Amino acid sequence: MRRPRSESLTVGDLQDAVDIATLQVLLGAKKGEPVSRAWAQNIAGRRGFPLPVLDHPRLRLWLRGDVEAWMDANRPGWRG
Repeated sequence: MRRPRSESLTVGDLQDAVDIATLQVLLGAKKGEPVSRAWAQNIAGRRGFPLPVLDHPRLRLWLRGDVEAWMDANRPGWRG
């Protein structure tokens, strides 16, 4: 399992964090509906996807900017 970043988090970072449910919506944006939770988890586990800033058995969070940059590079047209 990949390790999360070792940087310190701020409250602002967590306010704009992406959880798995938000990731489902972002990944499905091009088609207009969220992808399945299993598919979102599969994508999040792939090499090259941003590391989570919080990785807990019940909650994983990614920085929105990191996820959006990955989406721009790997899912062109997702912004609509």
